[in-house]
Amino acid sequence: MCDRPSRPFYHRGPRDPAPGDYRRCHHCGLITLERARWLPRDAEHAYYRTHENRPDDQGYRAHLERLIAPLCRTIPAPATGLDWGCGPQPVLASLLRARGYTLEVWDPAFAPQRPRPPAAGWDFISCTEVLEHLHHPRETLSELVAALVPGGILAVMTEWPPTAAGFRYWHYRRDPTHVAFYGPGTLSWIAKQLDCTLELPAPDIALFRRSGTPAGDTPLTARTRPPQGDAAWTGQAC
Repeated sequence: MCDRPSRPFYHRGPRDPAPGDYRRCHHCGLITLERARWLPRDAEHAYYRTHENRPDDQGYRAHLERLIAPLCRTIPAPATGLDWGCGPQPVLASLLRARGYTLEVWDPAFAPQRPRPPAAGWDFISCTEVLEHLHHPRETLSELVAALVPGGILAVMTEWPPTAAGFRYWHYRRDPTHVAFYGPGTLSWIAKQLDCTLELPAPDIALFRRSGTPAGDTPLTARTRPPQGDAAWTGQAC
């Protein structure tokens, strides 16, 4: 994330179901799974297919509402957005479409056909339960913010890590595809690097607003800027 050296943070015990040990950067605060334990992409995609985030699961729908509610308050419909990393069943996109939003979806494993962006960019991009999977978060997040209109929103949901004392019992780290964890301090660091303002309306929810305001009285949905493609940063894990 920041090219600074990370330090050992948590050592897996003999009966610990976690995939490996973890390190933490004392500059940006990012916690990462040791790189040697990161799964190859084909193994990641196979594991993703075991997830059961079904549209008829009321618990999952309620979980997504934790992001939808502050997003709708921040950017009311109608607006045009992209659900980035939608998974095999784009439940979030369906829920937002029902509220009057125009949504496209993209996922490298399940929806690889890239949607054509509006002429000047997206009004918002949603990114739910995705950041923890990113191998190159710095460039990916830069690309996503650059794909927004000025004043547009990148809406993120990712579970914040507990204190060091509670990390041992944290279920989220036991998913072998979860390689990075972002608390409020790390999210604030990211916002500064990307020249965004940051709102943390609820635990595990972050709204990054791209700097700048749209000119004139043109509706937000009429102004866009195309994204620059896939993230491919090749720096350090942190």
